[in-house]
Amino acid sequence: MSIATKIKALFSYNAKTQKVSSASESNISMREREDKIYDRDKLSLQKLYEQWSCKESWKLYDEGIPLLFGLEPGNKEVIDEELLSKIENLWEHAQECVQKKLLSVINSEKNKNEWEVRPVDLYCWGTVSRISMPDEFSNLMMFVSQTIKPVASHSNIDINESAQDTLYQKHREIVLGAATSLLVNASELCKNKKGSVVSNQIARNIIENEQQWFGEDRPLLTESTMTDLIEEYLKLTRPTV
Repeated sequence: MSIATKIKALFSYNAKTQKVSSASESNISMREREDKIYDRDKLSLQKLYEQWSCKESWKLYDEGIPLLFGLEPGNKEVIDEELLSKIENLWEHAQECVQKKLLSVINSEKNKNEWEVRPVDLYCWGTVSRISMPDEFSNLMMFVSQTIKPVASHSNIDINESAQDTLYQKHREIVLGAATSLLVNASELCKNKKGSVVSNQIARNIIENEQQWFGEDRPLLTESTMTDLIEEYLKLTRPTV
Protein backbone atom coordinates (compact mmCIF):
# COMPACT_ATOMS: atom_id res chain seq x y z
CA MET A 1 0.00 0.00 0.00
CA SER A 2 1.39 3.39 -0.98
CA ILE A 3 1.97 6.20 1.53
CA ALA A 4 -0.65 8.29 -0.24
CA THR A 5 -3.18 5.47 0.21
CA LYS A 6 -2.26 5.10 3.89
CA ILE A 7 -2.64 8.82 4.45
CA LYS A 8 -6.07 8.76 2.90
CA ALA A 9 -6.98 5.76 5.05
CA LEU A 10 -5.79 7.59 8.15
CA PHE A 11 -8.19 10.42 7.44
CA SER A 12 -11.16 8.31 6.40
CA TYR A 13 -14.09 10.04 7.97
CA ASN A 14 -16.89 8.18 6.23
CA ALA A 15 -15.85 4.88 7.80
CA LYS A 16 -16.40 6.30 11.29
CA THR A 17 -19.66 8.11 10.61
CA GLN A 18 -22.39 6.60 12.75
CA LYS A 19 -25.55 5.30 11.11
CA VAL A 20 -28.49 7.67 11.64
CA SER A 21 -31.90 6.34 12.45
CA SER A 22 -34.37 9.11 11.64
CA ALA A 23 -35.41 10.24 8.16
CA SER A 24 -34.60 13.86 8.95
CA GLU A 25 -31.02 13.02 10.01
CA SER A 26 -30.46 10.95 6.88
CA ASN A 27 -31.12 14.05 4.80
CA ILE A 28 -28.33 16.07 6.49
CA SER A 29 -25.65 17.03 3.99
CA MET A 30 -22.14 15.63 4.37
CA ARG A 31 -20.80 19.12 5.18
CA GLU A 32 -23.42 19.60 7.92
CA ARG A 33 -22.73 16.15 9.32
CA GLU A 34 -18.97 16.79 9.46
CA ASP A 35 -19.55 20.15 11.14
CA LYS A 36 -21.67 18.42 13.80
CA ILE A 37 -19.11 15.73 14.54
CA TYR A 38 -15.81 17.57 14.05
CA ASP A 39 -14.54 21.02 14.89
CA ARG A 40 -14.71 22.96 11.62
CA ASP A 41 -11.22 24.49 11.87
CA LYS A 42 -9.58 21.18 12.79
CA LEU A 43 -11.41 19.42 9.99
CA SER A 44 -10.27 22.07 7.54
CA LEU A 45 -6.63 21.61 8.61
CA GLN A 46 -6.87 17.83 8.37
CA LYS A 47 -8.22 18.07 4.85
CA LEU A 48 -5.52 20.59 3.93
CA TYR A 49 -2.70 18.30 5.11
CA GLU A 50 -4.35 15.20 3.65
CA GLN A 51 -4.26 16.92 0.27
CA TRP A 52 -0.72 18.27 0.49
CA SER A 53 0.95 15.34 2.23
CA CYS A 54 0.20 13.11 -0.74
CA LYS A 55 2.70 15.17 -2.76
CA GLU A 56 6.28 13.93 -2.99
CA SER A 57 7.75 17.37 -2.28
CA TRP A 58 6.84 20.98 -1.52
CA LYS A 59 8.45 24.21 -2.63
CA LEU A 60 10.11 25.30 0.57
CA TYR A 61 9.20 29.00 0.49
CA ASP A 62 5.91 29.02 -1.42
CA GLU A 63 4.38 25.86 0.06
CA GLY A 64 6.32 24.25 2.93
CA ILE A 65 6.70 27.24 5.23
CA PRO A 66 3.08 28.45 4.83
CA LEU A 67 1.91 24.89 5.59
CA LEU A 68 3.91 24.92 8.84
CA PHE A 69 1.62 27.78 9.88
CA GLY A 70 -1.53 25.96 8.77
CA LEU A 71 -1.94 28.21 5.72
CA GLU A 72 -3.11 27.19 2.28
CA PRO A 73 -0.17 27.90 -0.09
CA GLY A 74 -0.84 30.84 -2.36
CA ASN A 75 -2.92 32.77 0.18
CA LYS A 76 -0.20 34.99 1.65
CA GLU A 77 -1.95 38.14 0.47
CA VAL A 78 -4.85 37.56 2.89
CA ILE A 79 -2.78 37.23 6.10
CA ASP A 80 -1.86 40.04 8.47
CA GLU A 81 1.54 41.72 8.65
CA GLU A 82 2.54 40.05 11.93
CA LEU A 83 2.10 36.55 10.54
CA LEU A 84 3.74 37.51 7.26
CA SER A 85 6.75 38.75 9.27
CA LYS A 86 6.95 35.38 11.08
CA ILE A 87 6.90 33.58 7.74
CA GLU A 88 9.72 35.72 6.38
CA ASN A 89 11.78 35.23 9.56
CA LEU A 90 11.34 31.48 9.35
CA TRP A 91 12.32 31.57 5.68
CA GLU A 92 15.57 33.35 6.60
CA HIS A 93 16.23 30.74 9.27
CA ALA A 94 15.49 27.92 6.82
CA GLN A 95 18.02 29.29 4.33
CA GLU A 96 20.72 29.29 7.02
CA CYS A 97 19.88 25.71 7.95
CA VAL A 98 20.05 24.58 4.32
CA GLN A 99 23.52 26.12 4.01
CA LYS A 100 24.61 24.33 7.20
CA LYS A 101 23.03 21.08 5.95
CA LEU A 102 20.61 21.05 8.87
CA LEU A 103 17.62 21.09 6.52
CA SER A 104 17.69 18.74 3.55
CA VAL A 105 16.37 20.10 0.25
CA ILE A 106 16.09 18.06 -2.93
CA ASN A 107 17.60 20.59 -5.34
CA SER A 108 19.98 22.80 -3.37
CA GLU A 109 21.90 23.59 -6.57
CA LYS A 110 18.98 25.65 -7.86
CA ASN A 111 17.87 29.17 -6.96
CA LYS A 112 16.65 29.30 -3.36
CA ASN A 113 13.12 30.23 -4.47
CA GLU A 114 12.96 26.91 -6.32
CA TRP A 115 14.14 24.73 -3.45
CA GLU A 116 11.96 21.71 -2.78
CA VAL A 117 11.71 19.71 0.42
CA ARG A 118 10.08 16.42 1.35
CA PRO A 119 7.24 16.87 3.87
CA VAL A 120 8.80 14.48 6.41
CA ASP A 121 12.16 16.29 6.23
CA LEU A 122 10.42 19.61 6.86
CA TYR A 123 8.59 18.10 9.83
CA CYS A 124 11.82 16.73 11.34
CA TRP A 125 13.48 20.13 10.96
CA GLY A 126 10.46 21.93 12.42
CA THR A 127 10.39 19.60 15.43
CA VAL A 128 14.03 19.96 16.42
CA SER A 129 13.88 23.70 15.67
CA ARG A 130 11.07 23.94 18.24
CA ILE A 131 8.65 25.42 15.73
CA SER A 132 5.05 25.31 16.90
CA MET A 133 3.23 23.31 14.21
CA PRO A 134 -0.47 22.38 14.00
CA ASP A 135 -1.27 19.07 15.69
CA GLU A 136 -2.95 17.88 12.50
CA PHE A 137 0.36 18.19 10.64
CA SER A 138 2.48 16.68 13.42
CA ASN A 139 0.21 13.65 13.84
CA LEU A 140 0.19 12.96 10.12
CA MET A 141 3.96 13.31 9.76
CA MET A 142 4.61 11.03 12.74
CA PHE A 143 2.43 8.44 11.04
CA VAL A 144 4.30 8.83 7.76
CA SER A 145 7.81 8.83 9.31
CA GLN A 146 7.06 5.63 11.22
CA THR A 147 5.50 3.94 8.19
CA ILE A 148 8.10 4.66 5.50
CA LYS A 149 10.74 1.97 5.40
CA PRO A 150 14.03 2.62 3.60
CA VAL A 151 14.78 0.47 0.59
CA ALA A 152 17.35 -2.16 1.53
CA SER A 153 20.72 -1.87 -0.16
CA HIS A 154 23.15 -4.67 -1.02
CA SER A 155 26.47 -3.99 0.68
CA ASN A 156 28.35 -6.40 -1.58
CA ILE A 157 27.50 -4.40 -4.73
CA ASP A 158 30.09 -1.95 -5.99
CA ILE A 159 28.31 1.39 -5.54
CA ASN A 160 29.70 4.40 -7.38
CA GLU A 161 30.61 7.55 -5.50
CA SER A 162 27.45 9.45 -6.41
CA ALA A 163 25.19 6.61 -5.28
CA GLN A 164 27.20 6.27 -2.07
CA ASP A 165 26.75 9.97 -1.32
CA THR A 166 23.02 9.63 -1.94
CA LEU A 167 22.81 6.63 0.40
CA TYR A 168 24.80 8.45 3.07
CA GLN A 169 22.46 11.43 2.85
CA LYS A 170 19.50 9.04 3.13
CA HIS A 171 20.98 7.54 6.29
CA ARG A 172 21.43 11.04 7.74
CA GLU A 173 17.74 11.64 7.13
CA ILE A 174 16.83 8.33 8.75
CA VAL A 175 18.87 9.27 11.84
CA LEU A 176 17.10 12.64 12.11
CA GLY A 177 13.72 11.03 11.58
CA ALA A 178 14.50 8.40 14.24
CA ALA A 179 15.72 11.08 16.66
CA THR A 180 12.55 13.10 16.09
CA SER A 181 10.37 10.06 16.67
CA LEU A 182 12.19 9.22 19.91
CA LEU A 183 11.96 12.81 21.17
CA VAL A 184 8.23 12.89 20.48
CA ASN A 185 7.22 9.35 21.44
CA ALA A 186 9.82 8.18 23.97
CA SER A 187 11.38 11.31 25.43
CA GLU A 188 12.38 9.46 28.60
CA LEU A 189 14.89 7.47 26.54
CA CYS A 190 16.52 10.69 25.37
CA LYS A 191 17.15 12.33 28.74
CA ASN A 192 19.58 11.98 31.61
CA LYS A 193 18.62 11.87 35.30
CA LYS A 194 18.43 15.67 35.36
CA GLY A 195 15.87 15.68 32.57
CA SER A 196 18.20 17.12 29.93
CA VAL A 197 18.16 15.76 26.37
CA VAL A 198 21.44 13.95 25.62
CA SER A 199 22.49 13.49 22.00
CA ASN A 200 24.66 10.40 22.50
CA GLN A 201 21.86 8.71 24.42
CA ILE A 202 19.58 9.16 21.40
CA ALA A 203 22.28 7.91 19.03
CA ARG A 204 22.93 4.85 21.19
CA ASN A 205 19.23 3.97 21.18
CA ILE A 206 19.16 4.25 17.37
CA ILE A 207 22.19 1.97 17.06
CA GLU A 208 20.72 -0.57 19.46
CA ASN A 209 17.53 -0.69 17.41
CA GLU A 210 19.07 -0.13 13.99
CA GLN A 211 16.93 -2.74 12.21
CA GLN A 212 13.80 -0.81 13.16
CA TRP A 213 15.14 2.28 11.40
CA PHE A 214 17.46 0.97 8.66
CA GLY A 215 15.84 -2.33 7.75
CA GLU A 216 18.43 -4.72 6.32
CA ASP A 217 21.01 -1.94 5.85
CA ARG A 218 23.95 -1.31 8.10
CA PRO A 219 23.96 2.39 9.03
CA LEU A 220 26.72 4.33 7.28
CA LEU A 221 27.01 6.71 10.23
CA THR A 222 28.92 5.70 13.34
CA GLU A 223 27.44 6.35 16.76
CA SER A 224 29.72 9.36 17.25
CA THR A 225 28.73 10.80 13.85
CA MET A 226 25.07 10.33 14.72
CA THR A 227 25.68 12.09 18.03
CA ASP A 228 27.31 15.06 16.29
CA LEU A 229 24.46 15.28 13.76
CA ILE A 230 21.77 15.20 16.44
CA GLU A 231 23.71 17.71 18.52
CA GLU A 232 23.73 20.14 15.56
CA TYR A 233 19.96 20.07 15.58
CA LEU A 234 19.59 20.37 19.33
CA LYS A 235 21.82 23.44 19.33
CA LEU A 236 19.30 25.36 17.26
CA THR A 237 18.23 28.12 19.59
CA ARG A 238 15.54 29.79 17.56
CA PRO A 239 12.59 30.73 19.83
CA THR A 240 9.26 29.02 19.31
CA VAL A 241 7.39 30.65 16.43
